[in-house]
Amino acid sequence: MAYTIPMRFFRATVESLVKRGIDVQHALRSAGLDWQLYAEDRARMTPEQATRVVRALWADTDDELLGLGPRPMPRGTLRLAGLTIIHTRDLRTALARMLELSTVSTGIAWTLRTDDAGVVTLSSDLPPGARIDPFVAFSMVGGMQRFAGWLIGAPITLRSLEFPFDAEHLGTEYALIFGAQPTFRAARIAASFDASLLPAPVIRDEADLKQLLRDAPGALFYTQEQLATATARVRTILERNPDGPWLAADELARRLSISAPHMRRLLRAEGTAQRRIQEEILRDRAVTALVHGSEPIADIAARLGYSEPSAFRRAFHRWTGSAPIDYRTGRAE
Repeated sequence: MAYTIPMRFFRATVESLVKRGIDVQHALRSAGLDWQLYAEDRARMTPEQATRVVRALWADTDDELLGLGPRPMPRGTLRLAGLTIIHTRDLRTALARMLELSTVSTGIAWTLRTDDAGVVTLSSDLPPGARIDPFVAFSMVGGMQRFAGWLIGAPITLRSLEFPFDAEHLGTEYALIFGAQPTFRAARIAASFDASLLPAPVIRDEADLKQLLRDAPGALFYTQEQLATATARVRTILERNPDGPWLAADELARRLSISAPHMRRLLRAEGTAQRRIQEEILRDRAVTALVHGSEPIADIAARLGYSEPSAFRRAFHRWTGSAPIDYRTGRAE
């Protein structure tokens, strides 16, 4: 899935770092991103670029929470925590240890509760008036979900997701990444899933962990393997036919085993529509091709179904606020 991430996802975090004197321009340049692109509200980056930005900021701050948490989390903390957690017996024990280590290393206390309905909830209640940086909250919940699923070799499908800040304008992006529609402006950070996963055995070893850490924190920015939302299911089906025409609504709904009107209602409830998802797929394919390849822009336009490069350029500007050449390393086209 050629998913891309909006630059504004990092906007508040970047602005906080700039105020602290961190050379964010250096981090963006190391990821092949121009400072001017950061300022464009519609700009996108690939998950690989987001990973490089965060790794550069790790190096500049010597803090795996980028200096935005209640206390510093020195580089290497994630590795040491991972080495401790992979030697646990099952997911229940691993989560208990994960939350304990998180409380000690970050100063943010977590609890794990299982209710009578068989739902387990990981949560951190914030004191009245307390504020947590959105990137810190995103990283902690995403890290727990991704790492827990990696430990047992199965994705953790969230039943609910809560954040104590306002990011309604990025709700679709959060839903794609986490596989669940989040609730914003909540009183706490929380994520819940099926408690039947708790006895699942931990199947990873130190060699697996070494490989995982080599790409960290990349897994935070990829969409989840499970397809909990209608948007994610529709997108996955549409992406399976990269070179052919788009599926008609009736055929797409049939593959989802629902009616076309019901599919439209589900997408509308999630703030999107089939046409919008198709546009987002084209946008993400275009950004990925420009950032990671050398394919001529005219060829990208033709491959994506545009009869003229000028039509593709207009569409790309509508999607990102920039010209395709602005996303091409070297800009020699």
